[in-house]
Amino acid sequence: MNAISKSSADYSPDAPEIPELIKAILTEYSGIPEDEIVQHVQEVRDKGWKVFQYPCLGVYSFLNLRIVDAPQYQDVLQHVKNGATILDLGCCFGQMIRKLVFDGAPGENVTGSELEPTFVDLGYELFRDKQNLNAAFKTGDFFGADVGGLKGMSFDYIFAASFFHIFTWEEQVEAMSRAVGLLKQKPGSMIFGWQTGSKTPRLRPHDAARSGEMYSHNEQSLEKLVSEVAEKTGVELSTKVDVVGRATSADSQDDDEWRYMRFSITRC
Repeated sequence: MNAISKSSADYSPDAPEIPELIKAILTEYSGIPEDEIVQHVQEVRDKGWKVFQYPCLGVYSFLNLRIVDAPQYQDVLQHVKNGATILDLGCCFGQMIRKLVFDGAPGENVTGSELEPTFVDLGYELFRDKQNLNAAFKTGDFFGADVGGLKGMSFDYIFAASFFHIFTWEEQVEAMSRAVGLLKQKPGSMIFGWQTGSKTPRLRPHDAARSGEMYSHNEQSLEKLVSEVAEKTGVELSTKVDVVGRATSADSQDDDEWRYMRFSITRC
């Protein structure tokens, strides 16, 4: 896609509201004057939208650093400070990685994975830290033979925001099985994150989905999917799923149907 589609319901032409958490990073870490932030963010967002029209870009939800809302965040951060490793799966501009580093995590313990190499470059542009950030980025197809450049690596933690939900059920089983395979083989290694879901589990069309369709879960269907992954991988997993708020969907008028879901999947 090489043009900005301003007719999309998932694209906001308005100037973004900048949440305080990311404003602090952009001013204190990136050194961007506060009066330049809105225009800077909008320009980088529009460049990303030209690459792929993800709703999280179009409506600026990538500015919400949801990793800090995870109940595990402070514990994970402390462990990463002490040498544990974390992967941000589907990292987009790497905004969660910058939050970890801003909060004191050593960059060498943090890795980002992204399908589009341009998004990694735009992350450097957004945060103005190409010469300073020593986190690693791997780019490529997570479904490919080299697992998007991650084959042979392992992590204590994997954070996945708005990642699994863009696939069909079968694709989610494969993607989550690959993620489980990247966890260190010890009790307590964990995949955690959030995604949108629905009261009624369903397969629905979506332009941002890998195959044009995505499976939306409720709590019970996501737990069932993890059980299928556990059987497929031979790894015992414990799952916790919470609904943490209502979401909206551009393809539905029923705002009560859609919700944000927070999850953790832990090796036993």
